Amino acid sequence: MRATVFLLGFFFLAQLQGQKLVKKAFVGPRTEFVQIDAQNCYTIKLSTTTANEISVAASIEGEYAKDLLVSIEEEGSTLRISADFQPNFTNPNDKLSAHKVISVALQITVPYYKNVSVFGTKSEVQVEGNYKNLNIKLSEGRCVLENVSEKVEVTTQSGDIWLTTSDGHILAESSYGNVERNPIPKGNNQYVLKSIEGNIHLRKTK
Repeated sequence: MRATVFLLGFFFLAQLQGQKLVKKAFVGPRTEFVQIDAQNCYTIKLSTTTANEISVAASIEGEYAKDLLVSIEEEGSTLRISADFQPNFTNPNDKLSAHKVISVALQITVPYYKNVSVFGTKSEVQVEGNYKNLNIKLSEGRCVLENVSEKVEVTTQSGDIWLTTSDGHILAESSYGNVERNPIPKGNNQYVLKSIEGNIHLRKTK
């Protein structure tokens, strides 16, 4: 059964100088899949924790900040995280104006070794931590991977991809962009990085 989840009775909402801060925490030991909708976000910061919980902290600015909703929905073993407008929101201007004036940043923490997917357009996605499978699909947004394991697949249209890792098996391809390669030892981590127009940068952890 699908339901919006506010577990632990924890919901924090503050209004300060046009900025609305929202924090939610979810505890679900049976959750195996996490889907993150980054369509309305300019930044996603994703990390992992040893704790058996998923938490979301949002920083929201903009003319219609009060109408924006950060939701956590559970369906079976899948948890969906997104930022969208309240159901009763009516944009007094054109359909695109709200997206021009709203700025949403999400900081998301998930337990180790979950299956996580992120999809967005212009979002910048910054990731660190340990995942069973991590799949990221972006259009113009940039993806930054910092010491991420174990299986990672990133696809972008024109956004650049940055990978910093100590080791791994890496497949990096860009149809019309450049792939900047640096010597990285072979290892158990698997990275599949693909872009059509974006550049791909590979770095070894110092």
